[in-house]
Amino acid sequence: MSPVRRAALILRYLGPGFVTRRLRIALEKRLGHAKRVYRHRPWDSIHFSEICGESTPSDIDAYAEFKRAQAAPFVFPFGEPPKFSRDSRFERSPDLAERVELARHMRPIYLFRQVAPEPVDWSLNQLSGKRWPLDRDWFEIADFDPRQGDARTHWDPARAAWALDLARGASRTGFDSPVLAETFWRWVDSFVAHNPPYRGPHWKCGQESSVRLLALCFGVWAFGRDAATTPARLTTFAKLAWATGYRVAHHIGYAISQKNNHAFSEAVGLMLVAQLFPEFREAARWGAIGRRVLEREIDRQIYADGSYVQHSFNYHRVMLEMAGMGLRLADLSGRPFSSATVQRVARANAFLISMMDPIGGRVPNYGHNDGAQPLPLTECDFTDYRPTAQWISVLTTGRKALPDGPWDEMLDWLGGADAAPAVAKAPPAKPSIEAHDAGGYFALRCGDNWGMLRAHTYRDRPAQCDALSLDVWRNGVNVLGDGGTFQYYMPDNPRLERFFGSTAGHNTVEIDGGDPIEKVSRFLYLPWPTARATRRVDGDAFAMIEAEHADYPGVTHRRRAVLLADGSWVVVDDLLGERDVTARLRWRAIDVPNTLADGRWRIDTPIGEFMVALATLGSGEYVFPAESVDVLRGVDDGERIEGWAAPYYAELRPAPTLIVTLAGRLPLRFVSVLTPHADQPIVIDNSGVRVGDVVAPVEALS
Repeated sequence: MSPVRRAALILRYLGPGFVTRRLRIALEKRLGHAKRVYRHRPWDSIHFSEICGESTPSDIDAYAEFKRAQAAPFVFPFGEPPKFSRDSRFERSPDLAERVELARHMRPIYLFRQVAPEPVDWSLNQLSGKRWPLDRDWFEIADFDPRQGDARTHWDPARAAWALDLARGASRTGFDSPVLAETFWRWVDSFVAHNPPYRGPHWKCGQESSVRLLALCFGVWAFGRDAATTPARLTTFAKLAWATGYRVAHHIGYAISQKNNHAFSEAVGLMLVAQLFPEFREAARWGAIGRRVLEREIDRQIYADGSYVQHSFNYHRVMLEMAGMGLRLADLSGRPFSSATVQRVARANAFLISMMDPIGGRVPNYGHNDGAQPLPLTECDFTDYRPTAQWISVLTTGRKALPDGPWDEMLDWLGGADAAPAVAKAPPAKPSIEAHDAGGYFALRCGDNWGMLRAHTYRDRPAQCDALSLDVWRNGVNVLGDGGTFQYYMPDNPRLERFFGSTAGHNTVEIDGGDPIEKVSRFLYLPWPTARATRRVDGDAFAMIEAEHADYPGVTHRRRAVLLADGSWVVVDDLLGERDVTARLRWRAIDVPNTLADGRWRIDTPIGEFMVALATLGSGEYVFPAESVDVLRGVDDGERIEGWAAPYYAELRPAPTLIVTLAGRLPLRFVSVLTPHADQPIVIDNSGVRVGDVVAPVEALS
């Protein structure tokens, strides 16, 4: 794409306001604004007489006594973490006891799952073996440098999930609270010693700084009256809180310009500092900025149907947790947000629940998934969204949305454990569609069978090339799913990095081996996709959604997804136009034994056999393809990358992928029957698709 066309498209899609803000930020950087604002200063150069009001003691011992007496209202009283008898084992691995033991040895756990082999080294990414400079100002460190590698994984130990684990240990019997407290402060001491204000990668992102401070506040408030919380440590933490507020307040305009979850996190960071450290001279101003930004971004980023501007369920959860924390802080301050703001957050939570598998609380691994979760306050797995959904439901409606379970520990910490129970809801007995038109999400459900189709004309930045991609779930198993994200920056394998965001990384049709839109920067595709739903049908025998996009030049891709009452699916992909193409349809399965024979792909899932039957139409009759069908699993041979998935960030797993290739003159058609009833007769012809005794309508190809 030429620079002129790219500039024109950026102006068209992102608008003059975005361009103006980014130009101003770039100009400030060139003029040395950041260097003046974020001058390096050691911790002992921050004096309470400078940062606090006149009535605040400046002596270390006196300030610590003042702070303990002040006991600023938080989600639980200072030095009194909640006590309960919940089991410390459920789905997470390592479990809580194992994580606490690792924390005692100063060993971080990356992304809640990957245990570092050595004690924490704040300059070293133990997943990649690459180092980041701790002795440079944050604004002078490159975002993407092959010598440094992926920032997201490097930052993870400083997100301080260990602080939440240690605080959660203090809420249970069987853990030695003084040991937990000393362990917590050893981590804080280490971070402070190696990360002076505004030096190194851990100050580089205002969101990272805010998420870290939130987690650390749980630890400080949990251990606030423990002997390990010495006056020197408590005053140093106050300086860290002030430095974080300063870092965020002077650069939050950049987060706002991104129009994503960063603005939520940074706004909450400012509100948190204002709530817990009202003695700071700038506390009231920072709190007002945070409140104003959060209220505006809730309205700006949550669509009318509750879907989210970032087109990602993982970031939807991040947004909800930070929005919920903002609502909670506002309540604690005595100035709750308006009912309209609360209702918009409630709507976003209802949307998330509508896209959640009712058995395991999981969602399609759709859009960007960087492994983020600011408030992992339960033993539920990272992929389980029930803790957040339950808490936000209680916070915004006063009632639980889900049955009681281990996910309710989030309520023990954040409030609402005694909320009204959920109203029991049975899954739909007959096929039905739940449509979210503003965001372009369509869920088809029948009993414990369901799927999600995405068809959206974007008005905000797309995350991946996934037009008309379909997820298929049965009895809690994501039989056919999205590939995920893997990692944002892979300088050693850029082809694998690109694969996950490409059309080839999704359950949809790819034309001529490429994408319909171009990735012009790390997080920007142009032009924006224009898929739309054109037809939907609910009935006793089946539910159907039909959608299309014309983003490939000269090609319209129309997909019809039909869910039958027996849990089978019929998916018809029509490619319309007047040119020659090579089209590839992909179905990505979970990594289980599978066989391909005679146009039938049999997948041995944990809940029984699932089959994909295929037919293509290009020359007047349906045929079961043979030579044009293949199943690839975990291929990265220098020429092809196929058959991969990343259910968690930075975890690469093989995923058997069925690839059907059809070349010729348009129009062309793929027909896929996805069924748990492998022994039923399947007939595909011009009259329709018969699965057992049910016929799904298929119109003539034209």
